[in-house]
Amino acid sequence: MANGTKQIDLNLIFVLMGILLIGCVVGFVITRAMPILVLAATLGIVIFLVSFVWPPIALYLLVFSMLLSPEFGQRETQGKGFTIRMDDLLLVILSLSWFLRSAIKKEYGLFPKTPLNRGIIAYTLICFFSTIMGGIYGKINVVGLFFVLKYFEYFVVFFMVVNFIKTKEQVKIFVILLLITCAITAFMGFMQIPAGKRVTAPFEGAEGEPGTFGGYLIMMMSVSIGLFLTSENIRTKTLLTGLIILSLIVIMATESRAAWMGLPFMYLVFLVLNKKKLLLIGTVIVIVAISPFILPENVKDRFSGTFKTEKGYQAKVGGTNLALDSSASLRVMSWQGVIKDLKYHPIFGYGITGYWFIDAQYFRTLIELGILGFSIYMYLMYSIFRFILEVHRISNDSFVKGLSMGVLAGFVSLLLHSVGSNTFIIVRIMEPFWFLMGLLVVLYYAEKDEHKEIDTKSIFIQKNTACKLDESKKVSKKI
Repeated sequence: MANGTKQIDLNLIFVLMGILLIGCVVGFVITRAMPILVLAATLGIVIFLVSFVWPPIALYLLVFSMLLSPEFGQRETQGKGFTIRMDDLLLVILSLSWFLRSAIKKEYGLFPKTPLNRGIIAYTLICFFSTIMGGIYGKINVVGLFFVLKYFEYFVVFFMVVNFIKTKEQVKIFVILLLITCAITAFMGFMQIPAGKRVTAPFEGAEGEPGTFGGYLIMMMSVSIGLFLTSENIRTKTLLTGLIILSLIVIMATESRAAWMGLPFMYLVFLVLNKKKLLLIGTVIVIVAISPFILPENVKDRFSGTFKTEKGYQAKVGGTNLALDSSASLRVMSWQGVIKDLKYHPIFGYGITGYWFIDAQYFRTLIELGILGFSIYMYLMYSIFRFILEVHRISNDSFVKGLSMGVLAGFVSLLLHSVGSNTFIIVRIMEPFWFLMGLLVVLYYAEKDEHKEIDTKSIFIQKNTACKLDESKKVSKKI
């Protein structure tokens, strides 16, 4: 009894000493640090503890921080600097909480099995390997690895969603939150239109990126259209109509030609997959007919100016001059430079940030990751397309049909958007995209479980029917 009491007292003493030591360290740091840092650290600890106890809260915070968080640092793309956004810090905190929870509770897999794992793992490994090789060549400093870690952030979002969202009801809630976030950012973009400048996403620092905002909006507008086409609720269809119109107006105001390029291909997906073809064809005919009368002059000039040659900028293909403006000409010339310089590092490329800035996803991937990395990247794109199409094919639920159709149309539009932009490495596009992909994985397994239950019930019914037939045959024979 005495030994037990002594042991309890020793444990209590050690706990109190630990608390006292932590208190002293925290108190010392507080007296030396700026109040804003103390507040940020306290908030970070609170978020860590809350997300550890109740993981879904982490995802709720993440949904709104994707587009509504400010960024800090210098926006550079060549390994000399990088930007940090509030959702980057939030994601680090949430990831640490996720790793710790997964280590303690074994039922949570750190990286759950999904149909996309093979492509994700291969792409991540080739990014790290090519960047390390670029460092060996002397073309990349340590900041290049931070860019790779930012790419890995998107997959962390994907796996967190798959880990912590389990039901269709939860998926619907998060889709609603994603659409609310889109509505807020689109409205803030709409309020910029009277200024007469190209519209950008909120909180983008000194220099905005209209092309990024256009890519995000076209993806979310695709989701809205998909849900609109499959919904039977009048109020839901009305709200989605308003969001679609608002998003389209703001997409035009971004003057992003990369986003405009994706619009017809996005619409083509809906024409192929949806039965309401007359509605879709009629809508696009009306839009095309009235667009010359309602489009602002700056939008018309932006489109027509693409094919006007500017002095000092002349791109050539096969010895023929191309009639393109300065921006488009520089892109074409940069693509030609990629083809020319690829021969020096053809297999593994120059590594992430190892080559000068290329504003085109396909050519940037080719020069940074080489032929091998580019092949892996294209395999990942194919895997994504095939998976989304499979979700749409196996589902009988109208919500799942609409969401998968919308995400597929948005994905196709992003593939076109990435011809003139680094779409699949841009934070403000990829975080919501991979969040949506995680939601589709949850729905995919939910649909498969429902199919299994239906198959099990049908087998059970067939067996019972067969047994009853056998019994009736036996009775009839006896008679």
